[in-house]
Amino acid sequence: MRFFPSVALAGALALSGCIDIDMTAEITGADQARLHGHMTIERAMVDMLGGATAFCPAEEGGTLVLSDTEARCDISKDGTFADVFEAEPGEPAPTITDLGDGTVRVSFPIGAMGADTAEMREDPQAAAMLRPMLEGHTFTIRVAGAEIVETTGTLSEDGRSASFSFPLIEVLNPEMQLPETFDTVVRY
Repeated sequence: MRFFPSVALAGALALSGCIDIDMTAEITGADQARLHGHMTIERAMVDMLGGATAFCPAEEGGTLVLSDTEARCDISKDGTFADVFEAEPGEPAPTITDLGDGTVRVSFPIGAMGADTAEMREDPQAAAMLRPMLEGHTFTIRVAGAEIVETTGTLSEDGRSASFSFPLIEVLNPEMQLPETFDTVVRY
């Protein structure tokens, strides 16, 4: 799945307050990954995104689940890191670096997601309109493997995953500063 373009889309949707993202990148080798998780939006947004196929393409590992109120794209894709995190030219993409000792450094460009939030915060009408839509929605990305060696995120109790998460309402906070990257060294 073109995950980071999806995250760029998600960033735009997050700014409209209608999406939750919870993804796990499981590192299975020096250049192998399994991406699984979901993106959930209000059902009415599916058509605005170009329909179900555009929001959740089956050929890219998506399975669409619809309810009366929401559309959920369950994602599962295995392959090389570059294939799993394929990005459009010029779009930010996560990277993986083989450290040669059974570990890799995975870096997600989180800062790119928040690049457009300053303009929104400076518009009081936009901020007031978006506040109720952002409340209760979150963005979470996890890196998992046999062992997390170090991370700039939050380490799980079992030491096998690290996460970066934030409530989307924080994009309205003028002091919010997303880190440039979420980095994790993981043993596969």
